Amino acid sequence: MRLRTKIHRVRLGRDEYRVITPARQTAGAFLYASPGSWFTELHVDRQCAEDLATLWALAARSKRSLIHLPLRANTGPTGPTGLPDVPAEDRLDLLLVHHSLGFPPSRWKEVRARLGAGIPHTVDLPATDFPPEEAIDYERHNFTGWRDHLRFAGAAHTLVVTGSPTAFRWTGSLLHGLSREAPGWRPGWRPDAHYCVTLTHGGWGSGRAAKGVPGGLHLTYAHRWRAQ
Repeated sequence: MRLRTKIHRVRLGRDEYRVITPARQTAGAFLYASPGSWFTELHVDRQCAEDLATLWALAARSKRSLIHLPLRANTGPTGPTGLPDVPAEDRLDLLLVHHSLGFPPSRWKEVRARLGAGIPHTVDLPATDFPPEEAIDYERHNFTGWRDHLRFAGAAHTLVVTGSPTAFRWTGSLLHGLSREAPGWRPGWRPDAHYCVTLTHGGWGSGRAAKGVPGGLHLTYAHRWRAQ
């Protein structure tokens, strides 16, 4: 899994943050949250599905980095996708955070405002970072004290996803599977059929995340999308 990125360094007071962004525009992704919905919706085309899986693996490894996908300016899929007309205020960026960094989402607005041009860098990660889905012991989620869940928060029109290496790798297996299998999948006779995966805050049944952020992230592969 290879991706060209840019590395930014931002200082706020005594703290310095390392932010990684994709070098190319992530036009093939559209992230939004409808008021009152239980899900934040993310639609991706083939290229962005691959990039997202790579960035998920990078988040598992990067204990000292923030992984940022600037998506708010995207217009979303065109054609018969059934997407609503999403107001600009409901469109979101995506930020992936390794839990050991202890990054408070409330600081994200200040950090993002100070991003510069960045330094080019290439990420090259093995697909073996993601375990096969059949090797994941989902029953461990039910153990008392299990902490390897994703956590969702909202800040400055951004969905902030925080997790441990295990949380990012286990959920990343689903994203990697989507990037490999969805392009060859055919909806069949049902016009509303789609290929998707759902990631949740704190595991299934945990409800909404803090401050009204939906507890589910619903990722849909957009077969008919031609990003502009």
